[in-house]
Amino acid sequence: MSQGVVPPTPAATVAAGIVFPLVEGVMVGLRFYWKHVQRAGYYAEDWLTIPALLFTTGMGVSKRGLSYLAPQPKDPKDLPTFVSPDITAYRQLQYSLEMMHCLAVTFVKLSFLLFYHRIFVTPMQPVVKWLVWILIVLCTLWGLGFLFNFMFACGMHFADLWTNLATFKRSCQRIVDVNFWLGITDCILDILIFIFPIPLVWGLHMSTTRKIGVLAVFCVGAVTVAASITRMVLFIRVVHNIRVGYTKSGIGADLLTLTAGLYWKLFETGMALISVCLPFTYTFYKRWKSKNTSTFDSSSNQRLGNSISGFRQNRKQRLEDSTENIIPLENTHVVVTTDIQIQSEPNVKEV
Repeated sequence: MSQGVVPPTPAATVAAGIVFPLVEGVMVGLRFYWKHVQRAGYYAEDWLTIPALLFTTGMGVSKRGLSYLAPQPKDPKDLPTFVSPDITAYRQLQYSLEMMHCLAVTFVKLSFLLFYHRIFVTPMQPVVKWLVWILIVLCTLWGLGFLFNFMFACGMHFADLWTNLATFKRSCQRIVDVNFWLGITDCILDILIFIFPIPLVWGLHMSTTRKIGVLAVFCVGAVTVAASITRMVLFIRVVHNIRVGYTKSGIGADLLTLTAGLYWKLFETGMALISVCLPFTYTFYKRWKSKNTSTFDSSSNQRLGNSISGFRQNRKQRLEDSTENIIPLENTHVVVTTDIQIQSEPNVKEV
């Protein structure tokens, strides 16, 4: 195992491949359900979450080659030309995961930016509009550029990626540099997308408490930025270890090192998709909670009103009974008068 890179355990790899697609599916489903209930209409940023969910789910596919040590030849000298079915399956899986990650993370970034464009851009903010469109074009070109770089990492010799180390070094070594620059540029874009809405939210005409509440929802994206930074640092170490390994012995990184990179790609993409759906899920939860609280208050007020009405009827009945039990005074000029004043209570408005 390369120094400085901690691989995920097999259990953690399988758990991430199962939990993230399930949670993301629930979040995307709640987003579309809330839109349907509110009859708010579906926008481009909503539809982009569907392919992002599909590609992220594809990234969750796990095979035995992940998080396990690579098979070794009996003679260490045969390692550069050694071919194993497990290594071949892993390399093929890695090839598909690299491209699915590019597509998924690009769709999520575009969903964020189109959402910003719809809620923040006004005729009075032309600068914001142009900044959003610049980021949209930049993220689109970024995603397409890295997608084709991964797709043609070995030129037209696609099978060279999953044959042996000697062939990989001769034809596909540039994929190492592609991953290196992907980690750095992806982290920069995540930071820009994360900080973009902060000054815009703070400039809205609402109370400070509400501003902090809205920012708290957007700040969940900080987890995505943290995952992106972690993956960037990890890939810098991986690239360093691979280059040192090739220089000293002609041997690249083992499967555990590469698994760590793929694991953090899945983690980053999963958290990004959850974050882009969180504002809608948060609004759905607040409305649901408010509705249930109103129903509870209405029932409580109705019970209180019934109790007060019953109390009034009982008091009226007692007064009538006391009038029937008056004993008349005969043969006397004494006159007994009653001056009982009953102040009516204000009506309780039923909610």
